[in-house]
Amino acid sequence: METSKKIIRAKVQLQNENPFFAYLIMNLKLHEKDDISTIGVDNFGNCYYNPKFIDTLTEEELKGVFAHEVLHLVLEHLSRGEKLNPQLFNISADLCVNDLLKENGFSLARGGLISDYDHSFTFRKSNGEEIEITDINKKTAEQIYAELYDELDKDKDATNGIDSQRNDEHIFSDKDENGKAFTEEEIKEFQNKWKQAVSEASAYARQKGNLSGGLTLLIDGLLNQKVNWKSLLYKYLTKTIPHDYSYARPSKRSFSTGVFMPIMKRENIEIVVSLDTSASIGKEELKEFLTEITGIAKSFNNLTMKLIICDYEIHEVYHIGNGDSEAIENLIIKGGGGTSHKPVYDYVKNELPNTRLLVNFTDGYTNFDELDDSINSLWVICKHGVSEDYVKFGEVIKLD
Repeated sequence: METSKKIIRAKVQLQNENPFFAYLIMNLKLHEKDDISTIGVDNFGNCYYNPKFIDTLTEEELKGVFAHEVLHLVLEHLSRGEKLNPQLFNISADLCVNDLLKENGFSLARGGLISDYDHSFTFRKSNGEEIEITDINKKTAEQIYAELYDELDKDKDATNGIDSQRNDEHIFSDKDENGKAFTEEEIKEFQNKWKQAVSEASAYARQKGNLSGGLTLLIDGLLNQKVNWKSLLYKYLTKTIPHDYSYARPSKRSFSTGVFMPIMKRENIEIVVSLDTSASIGKEELKEFLTEITGIAKSFNNLTMKLIICDYEIHEVYHIGNGDSEAIENLIIKGGGGTSHKPVYDYVKNELPNTRLLVNFTDGYTNFDELDDSINSLWVICKHGVSEDYVKFGEVIKLD
C-alpha cells in the first residue's frame, strides 16, 4: 500500500474508533522528510515523517504513532523541554505519552518506550544495573526527567539502548520555513490554537459518545487551565539550575551508537528554601510543603539547600546536602507566630548574596513592600493562601 494511502486509511478509521484523536490529527500538517529516521513534530503543528518508517508500521501502530505526536503538542512538551537535555527530556515525555496511550487502548510502535501495565518502565545501564521508573501515570515529564538525570549522572556509560528505544524525533525549532525567528507572542498563539483544537476535539468526541475517563480528566485539566504546580516547580528548577553540554570528551555511549553525543556538564548549585511556620500554616500544609522540599532534595544530586525555618523571625537555618531527604524528615520545626519574610530576605541579602533562587513555601500573607524584589524568587502558595495577584514579584505557583 502506498504511504499516503496508508496514512489516509488510518485517519479515516480513527474517525469512528477515537474521534478525539482523529480531530486533533486532522490539524497536523504532514510533510515527507527523508533526512529523519522516523517521525517528529515541531511546535507549530508540522509533522515530518520518513515514508520508509511509516511503511514498517501496521495500521494500528500508525494510529498510535500519530496520536503520540499529537499528545506532545497538546501537552506542550516541546516548549517545556527547550532548556533541558533534549534527548533525555524526549525520553521522559515519551514515557508519559505512551503510558496514557496504552491506557486508552492504542497499539504502540515496536521498539518504543512502552510502560508495563503497572505504569512502570525499566532501563538497563551498561554496567548491568537497572533504573526503574514507577507510577508513570502520576508523574510529569519533568519529574521523570529529574529521576533519569540523577541516575545517569552517576554512570557515565548511561544506559544501553536508551536512545535506540525511541521511535520519534521532536523538532526543536524557533524559525519558520523561511528561516525567520518566531516571536514569543507567535509561539503563544500557536499554543492557544492547539488548546482551542483540544476544546473542539473534546466537543466532537462527546457528541459521538466516545471519550474515555482518562482523557476526560486530561482534557478538563487542559481546558480549565488548572495548574499542575509540581510540573511548574520542576520546570522552573531545571531551568534555573545551570547545565551545559560539551563535545570535548564525548559520552561513552557514542562509541556504541556511532553517533557523537555530548556529555552533560553541570556545576553544583545551592538554592535557598524558606518554610513558613506561622500560625496560619496548618499541619496538612506543613506536611505537603515538607514532602515537596524532600522531593527537590532527592531529584537534583548536584543541588544543596539552605532551609530557613521562619514565621515572623528565623528559628533555624539548616544545610541540606545532596539528596539528603533524611535530614529533612528529622527537622525540628518551630514557629506558630505571625508571618513575615523580611528576616528571610535580609538573611539572604547579607549572608547569601550569591543566591540564585529563593523558593518560599507559604500562604503568602506577608508584607511584600518590605522585601527585596531583586532576589530571584519562586512563591509556592498553599491552597488556602493568597491569590496569585497578591504576590508582587517573582514567579508564583498556587497549590490546587
